[in-house]
Amino acid sequence: MSNINKEIAIILVFLILVTFWGILKTPVDTKIQVNNEHKVGGMHIRFEEGVSESEVKAILKNYNMTTNYSIRYNIDTTVNKYYIILDKDNWDVRHEISKGMKKENKDWIKSSPAQVVRKGDDYIFTISEQAIHDENFLAILDKYDIQVKKFVWCDVNFEKSDGSKDWIPEEYAIRIKNELENNERIFSVSIVYV
Repeated sequence: MSNINKEIAIILVFLILVTFWGILKTPVDTKIQVNNEHKVGGMHIRFEEGVSESEVKAILKNYNMTTNYSIRYNIDTTVNKYYIILDKDNWDVRHEISKGMKKENKDWIKSSPAQVVRKGDDYIFTISEQAIHDENFLAILDKYDIQVKKFVWCDVNFEKSDGSKDWIPEEYAIRIKNELENNERIFSVSIVYV
């Protein structure tokens, strides 16, 4: 073997030994990683107008809620109480409402993604309390025979068998939320974190 090959071999062996020594001396994290998942204590559910308390209970009974829960039916403490339903192709109404809002400098329709829900070919628009008392807005709706409706808001609170508060993991809550929002009588579900 030539001197150059010997030197390269010695350097390679040295580098391999240093690498192994470095691996062996690297501290290993022996702590168990705790999953700090989000805890969900309940849900706010927005139902269509006219759904009764017994219908709400029947709808919720059909879903695997994974724990006991209580229902507060038709709570009236929410800000977003009213809505209109517009067909996806009903651009005339949307244009006229938009034009009226600009002209009057008023917020009749709440247009954030959380306030507009699509169900099939329809869009459910949350409207302001101000709008249901505005003659110009109501005239536009009357012209197109569109009715103002009122959401039925329900609170679902997870609880233990003794009635004390409980929670479910976020992943279960998201699954339940998605299943509930497929129901035609439910417009939206909001998760309430603990």
